[in-house]
Parts: sequence; structure tokens; C-alpha cells
Amino acid sequence: MKGVLDKEYAVARQVKRSHIYRLRRRTFEVVNDIRIFSSERPQTILDIGTADGLMLGTLKEKFPGAVCAGIEYACDLVACNQNKTIHLVRGDALALPMKTKVFDVVVATAIVEHLSHPIQLIHESFRVLKKNGILIVTTPHPFWEGIATRVGHLKKDEHAEVMTLSRLQSLFEEAGFKVIKAEQFMISPIGMPFEMVFERILKCCGLNFLLLNQVIVGRRTDQ
Repeated sequence: MKGVLDKEYAVARQVKRSHIYRLRRRTFEVVNDIRIFSSERPQTILDIGTADGLMLGTLKEKFPGAVCAGIEYACDLVACNQNKTIHLVRGDALALPMKTKVFDVVVATAIVEHLSHPIQLIHESFRVLKKNGILIVTTPHPFWEGIATRVGHLKKDEHAEVMTLSRLQSLFEEAGFKVIKAEQFMISPIGMPFEMVFERILKCCGLNFLLLNQVIVGRRTDQ
């Protein structure tokens, strides 16, 4: 796995404006998609690549009746979690240490681009989801990722593969998911006033390509 993170990442998510904003913005998308696409209030949520568990803690606040579990590869990040209402374990996104069909929602934000075999994460997510459960994935847009790398905002070898929505959709469908949402979001890497208003305007004008990040939601519809 490329770009495995450490405690410096956890510190940055507490103090660095860009990290704080990106976490908040991705969390907003995830919470909104759970509310829209989860057929009932979720009882079980899994966050793959949960890092220090900050997003998962917010999900627990928004859905207090849910058991919230997180998987993280980096031991240092697991140790950073201080939230006793969520459950974090060290594990591999490509071989989840969970039983089949136990989760209503699986979340994987800003992780699929780090994996050499992203389809395996999607297959594993399908396996652990209940029927009608949903998988929510976010990932940077390849064009803006390339610019961020060229200007030094990202390390050159931090990500293994940055995919388009169409590529992600094909992987979701290959794994058995029905794609129910696929769109871009995030107008600025550090946030801005009235950002949601401007995003809606760009989308209405067909200027989605100007948005920096991508979200895709799939539903497990088999028996």
C-alpha cells in the first residue's frame, strides 16, 4: 500500500486548515449519503482506512444507534484514537477481518487511490455488506491530483492509482454493486465562503469538472 500514514497525519487533521477542511467536507458527503441512500437508520457502520477515527466519531454522533467500527493499517494511527464510543482495529483493507453480511454501511474515503488492487477493497466491501447495504467511496479527481502533485502539494509517489468516476463505476459493477450516485464535489482544497452554493451553481451549469473530489455510492442488491 502506497502512502501509509503515521501520527503526523493525525496531528495535521487537528491543526492544518487544508486537512481539517477536507475531513469535514468528506464527512459531510458521507453523512448526507447515508441519510439519503440507507433504507433504514444504519445499525452497523464500517469505516475502512479510518486513520485516527475522527470521521467515524462524527458518524457515531450522527447515528448514535449504530455500532461504528473502523479498520486502519497503520498502528500509530489506531493508537491515536481516544473515542471510546467507536471500535478501531488494525487490519488490511484488502482482507477485512469481518464476517460476511454484517454491515449496513461501508465507508472508504481517501483510501482507494492508495491501493495497488482497488477492486479487492470493493469485493471485500461487497462481502461484508448486508443486502441493500451501501458502499460510499471518495477519491481525488485525477486531473486536479496531477496539478497538486506538480505544485508540490502532494508527494509524487503517495498514490498508486487515481481513478475517474467511470473507472470506479466499472469496478463497482464488476463487484456486483448497483451504482446509485457518482459525482464530483469540493470546490476548494481549503474551503471558502458559500462553497455549497457555488458547487450547486457549477453543477447546474455543467461545470462539474472544476470540482476537486469524487464520490460514488453503490448498493448491494443481491440475495
